[in-house]
Amino acid sequence: MASARLEWTSVPRWTPPELPAAASYLACWFGDEAGRRARALLAGAGPDVPVRIAGFADRWDTEAEAGLRRLIGACHTGVRVILAGPESIVMRSLAVARELGATDEELVPVAIEAVAAGPGGYITGLAGRRIFCAGCRSSFDAVAALGSTVACPGCAAELFVDRRFSRPHAAYFGWPAGLDLHQ
Repeated sequence: MASARLEWTSVPRWTPPELPAAASYLACWFGDEAGRRARALLAGAGPDVPVRIAGFADRWDTEAEAGLRRLIGACHTGVRVILAGPESIVMRSLAVARELGATDEELVPVAIEAVAAGPGGYITGLAGRRIFCAGCRSSFDAVAALGSTVACPGCAAELFVDRRFSRPHAAYFGWPAGLDLHQ
């Protein structure tokens, strides 16, 4: 039943990444494991294709966002951007890239938790997630499984972590616990 529900949700689906052909590559990763995955993917690049790389700590902060904006903002037509790291950081990176004009075809997302993703490539178990509170409309980071509850630090509401994901907010929706959205 739960997997059938996931087929009709906006939960990010993680398939094994493939390196598309490109005039050049920009690989940005967050954390050591993400760096290993990005480099393994780049091993398939042609020897004459320019590659730029940037490694960040495995957290999202204003410095990482500014660096990512600078790197993606300097990209030219034909570049493919590899974004690797924990799912919550990759989704925030994708939102920034799209905001700067990148299309899905130009982006290669790599979530390090995807190795343990369940059937269909969904990360449903306990993981670091960005949650958007439907009550106070603030976003926050939490470790939660889909379908679990977390407390919003903004309004203290107990929130149900829904199977709906907002790409612009790069967050899962958090609805007041006890509100049954699936009836």
